[in-house]
Amino acid sequence: MLRPPRDFSKALTEEELDEIKAIFRTMPSYKDGNISTTDNTLMCASIGYERTPEQLSAYDQYWNKNFGGMIPLDEVMKIFRTIHNTVEVAIDRAEAYDTDGDGFISADEFVEFIKLIVIHEPKLQDVSYEEFVKEADKNLDGKVSVDECRAWIQKRFQ
Repeated sequence: MLRPPRDFSKALTEEELDEIKAIFRTMPSYKDGNISTTDNTLMCASIGYERTPEQLSAYDQYWNKNFGGMIPLDEVMKIFRTIHNTVEVAIDRAEAYDTDGDGFISADEFVEFIKLIVIHEPKLQDVSYEEFVKEADKNLDGKVSVDECRAWIQKRFQ
C-alpha cells in the first residue's frame, strides 16, 4: 500500500518510526533485516518518502557501493531518526563513506558522499574535493579525517 507523502521536515515520532520498520519488513525481498535495492523505490513510496528518480538513483548507488546491493533496516532507521536534520544525516553518513576504514575521506569517497548529501542539501553540489580539503583539513596533513569532515559539515551548514 502506497502512503501519501509524509512530512520529513520534523522529527518522526516513535510510532512513525515503528510504522517505517513494519513497512520495511513487508518488502518482497525482506530477509534477515535487509531488503534488496530493487525494493528501494517501493519502500520509499510505501512510507511516503517522495524522491525524484535522480535521488532514488543516488540512494541506490549508495546502498550498492556500501552495502552490496542490500539495504539494512538498522541503517534505514539511523537515517529516518535524523532525516529532518540535514546536518545530522550528513554527520552520520560521513563515517559510512570512509569505505576503506582508514579514518579519512579520500577523493573517491568524497565524490560518493557528496552525491548523497546533495539530495538533502543542494548548495553543496558545487563543492570540489580540493575545496573540501582546503576548508576541512585543520591539521594541514593534506588529508581529511572523518572527524574533520564532521566539523566541516557543521560549519558548512551553519
